[in-house]
Amino acid sequence: MGSGLRTWLSLREVIEKNLFKIGLTGEALFYSLYLVMSRNLFVLYLTSLGFPVTLISGIVFLSTIISTLTSMLIYKYFKFISRISRNEFLLFYVFEKLFFIPIGFSSDPLTIILCYTIVMVSSIFSSLYTNFLIYGLLGEEDIRDITAKRTAVSNIVNILGYILVIFIFYSFKDVAKFKILFTLGGLLGSVSIIFLVSIKTESQSILMSVVGEDKKPERTFSITSFFTALLLSSNIFNLAWTPYLMRVLNTPDYLVTIINFAGSLASVFSAILWSKASFKKLRISLFLTSLTPILAVLSPLPILHVGVSFFGSFTFMGANFLGLFLFARQRSLIGIVRISLLLTLITNLSQFLSAIFGIMFREDYVVLFMSSLAVRLISILIAYFTITEVAVVPEEYARTFSQILYSNTLLGYTFIIDTVRRSIIVSLKILSISAVLLLLYIVYRFLFFILHVLDVYHIL
Repeated sequence: MGSGLRTWLSLREVIEKNLFKIGLTGEALFYSLYLVMSRNLFVLYLTSLGFPVTLISGIVFLSTIISTLTSMLIYKYFKFISRISRNEFLLFYVFEKLFFIPIGFSSDPLTIILCYTIVMVSSIFSSLYTNFLIYGLLGEEDIRDITAKRTAVSNIVNILGYILVIFIFYSFKDVAKFKILFTLGGLLGSVSIIFLVSIKTESQSILMSVVGEDKKPERTFSITSFFTALLLSSNIFNLAWTPYLMRVLNTPDYLVTIINFAGSLASVFSAILWSKASFKKLRISLFLTSLTPILAVLSPLPILHVGVSFFGSFTFMGANFLGLFLFARQRSLIGIVRISLLLTLITNLSQFLSAIFGIMFREDYVVLFMSSLAVRLISILIAYFTITEVAVVPEEYARTFSQILYSNTLLGYTFIIDTVRRSIIVSLKILSISAVLLLLYIVYRFLFFILHVLDVYHIL
């Protein structure tokens, strides 16, 4: 009897876990439709409106600075998250999709910034909730499994979505196609909430399960620095690539969509390959992905960029998995809450910093591509010399380098903060003295005026 009960409980646990994974995979399916029909076309839409790279970067900058600051505040005061109910998380999840729809109906930069800011801030909370579910209720092997499945499903949907996008691009002219796509994307993306509702887990129980203190801050810092640099490099590249294709190479928008389609096709196969790879093999993908910006610069024909997209997506998938899997290993050290918050913060911070690059270098696409390459090489150096799982040096050296990187960065950060604090204090003192002197001058002039009036009217 006891054996039968244990078998039943084990079977029930397997069924619940599979249903849980089906729910997360279904969510990824419709969320991907939203991405491919709206957010993935955002830069293309702004470019089609005739916005220069500077304005596009400015829009991204203003929107992401608010979401980045929000992420930082949440990370600092993370216990605040435990007060947010499951329904409130899901409300933000819907806001992210629905507020993208008005963007397709406006060419006013201020309206676009407002809507995109709401989308970005809402995406913080929707990303947090899905990260809580994945990192809070699954072990490392299951995280690898669900990450691979969600990625594979997402890219299969991307392929089908891009076919629909290409068809709509051929069938409609001007901005009408974007109105249709953004509306479809927003509505279909909202459907994915059904799968999250089906997962019967209260957010608070996940949040409070593991809070934990960071026992190895130098390791967390190395992984965070590596992943931030990797995503920053990708965002800089993507920010410049679409305008470069359309303005320099005169690529029609349907061919740009085909180029993106090739990237999604590569991601389907690469997700299956890299999900089972060891950390040492994932290290290879990190090196190969650094070649993508070089290939883009050396490809003078638009059709060649189909191959660049395929190669770039195939190799970047492995590098991206490397970052996600490293964070999965950190759960026991820093806790689920901080892992989820860090992943969200890294995403927003990388978008914010890429916008600064876009504003600085404007239409100089080669410089932007080379900046992407330089930042990607930095991410490789950090990974190869400070993260033990993928280090090309002995583990004890990697730990030492990681500690040096953390200590020097912390020292530099402390010095900068102290210098800024002292500068602010000195500036306030100077302003106070200036204000007093100005006030004395005003009093002096006022008294002089009074005396002059009294003298004119012979009162004195």
